[in-house]
Amino acid sequence: MPKKFNLTDQAWAHDLEKGVEDYTDMLMDAVYEGTEDEITETVSGEPFCGCAQCFWRETLFYLVPRLLEGYEEGKVELLEE
Repeated sequence: MPKKFNLTDQAWAHDLEKGVEDYTDMLMDAVYEGTEDEITETVSGEPFCGCAQCFWRETLFYLVPRLLEGYEEGKVELLEE
């Protein structure tokens, strides 16, 4: 599958990757510890139970606004097909 975008700021991309990993790790740790009911707020505003649907919903809600902001700032560029 051809690449459809290019990351022009590798440090920004690394920070984004670390941020989403930290966020989803925190959510999954809460599930494993049985404390997911104590998560007062998710980025989607929905409860998190640790299922695949919840995981991907939270990942998308975390990444999409940051990627759009990165695009506006020139850190992400779309490639012509």
